[in-house]
Amino acid sequence: MNAVNVLSAAEADDLRQSVRAVCDRYASSDRVRAAAFSADGFDRELWEVLCTQVGVAGIGLEESAGGAGYGTAAVSVVGSELGRCLAPVPFYSSVVLAQSLLAESEDDELIGEVLPGLMAGERVAAAVISPDGGAWSPTRISVSVNDSTLGGRAVHVLGGPWVTDLVVVAEGDAGLEVHHVDVAAAVSAGTLDITPERVLDATRPMITVQLNRVRSRRVSVGSVGARLDAYADRALAVLTAEQVGANERVLEMAADYARVREQFGRPIGSFQAIKHKCADMLVDLERARSASAAAIEAADAEGPIAAELEWRAAMAKAVCSESLRSASQANIQIHGGIGYTWENDAQLYFKRACTDEVILGGTGHQWETLAAQAKIV
Repeated sequence: MNAVNVLSAAEADDLRQSVRAVCDRYASSDRVRAAAFSADGFDRELWEVLCTQVGVAGIGLEESAGGAGYGTAAVSVVGSELGRCLAPVPFYSSVVLAQSLLAESEDDELIGEVLPGLMAGERVAAAVISPDGGAWSPTRISVSVNDSTLGGRAVHVLGGPWVTDLVVVAEGDAGLEVHHVDVAAAVSAGTLDITPERVLDATRPMITVQLNRVRSRRVSVGSVGARLDAYADRALAVLTAEQVGANERVLEMAADYARVREQFGRPIGSFQAIKHKCADMLVDLERARSASAAAIEAADAEGPIAAELEWRAAMAKAVCSESLRSASQANIQIHGGIGYTWENDAQLYFKRACTDEVILGGTGHQWETLAAQAKIV
C-alpha cells in the first residue's frame, strides 16, 4: 500500500461538515425511509450529489488511480456521517469493498473504463469476497476460476439490483485472484443471476449472486492472499466508523427525547434510571470511538503500528458492534411504547446494529481473532 496523504484536523472537519450538509438536505428521515423501502433501496439523487459535489467515491483512492489519495482516515469520516443518518447509498458496498479492490488493477484499460464511472456515481459495484457475507478468510471462497470463466454462488452480498459491476475474489490454479465482471454483459449472456434478498435492515440491501461460466477480466496479477487480509481489515475499520456515527445519533435521539418527554410532571431525563442509561450509552460510545480511531490509525500507518491492524480492527469491530447494539436497545426503552412503533426511527437504528454486527464476522469471531493475536489462546 502506498503512503497516503495526511488528513489534517481542519480538513477532516471540513469534509465532515460537507457530508453532513448534504445529508441534512437529502437524507431526512422521510427520504431515508422512502428510498430504503422502495424497490431499489437506493437514493440515487443523494448518491449523485455525494459523488459529484463532495467526491466521496474518490477521496480514498490513490492519486495514480484518479483519487485524492487520503486513505482510510478520510473514508472513515465520510462513513461516520453516512452512518449517522443511515444514508441509503452504496458507499460501503461500492466504494469501500468493491472499488478499493478494483483500484489495485494493473489493467490500465479496465481502470480507465470503470473507475471514472464509479467515482462519478454513474456506476455502482459490489464485492463478492465470502460465500455468506461473513468474515473474510482465504479458506472460505465460493467462486472458482475454470477455463478462464467464473463459477460459484454467494449470498448476503452487499448491493442491490442496480449493481453495474462485480469485483469477485475467486480461487484460481495459482491461488486467490480478483476478477471484474460487467453485470449487464453477463446477465445478457445468461451466465449471471442477481437476486435481491429480504433483509432486516432495508438501508443495507443485499443480493444473492449466482455465476455460471461468467466471462471476466482479471484484476490481479498473481495470488493476492496477503493483500486481501489487509484489505479486509481496512474495510472493518471503516465499518466501525459507520457504527460510531450511528451510535452518536442514537445517543442524541435518546437524550433529546428524555429532555422533552414528561412523566409525573417532570422530564423523564430527571429520573435516575434514565440518567444512568444515557450515561452508560455515552461511556460505551467513547469506548467505541477510541477503538475505531485506533483501527483507522493502523490502516493508514506504516511500520510497527501498521502491523497491529488485524487485532486493532478486530477489537474495534467487536467493541463498536456491542456498543451500537446496546445503545439502540436502550434508545428503544427510553422512548417507551413509541420506541417500538414503525413510525419511530429507533427501530431503524436497532436493525442497522443487528446487521452491522454480523457483516465481515460477528462479535464472537472478532474477539477470537483478538485473543489469537494477543496469544491468549
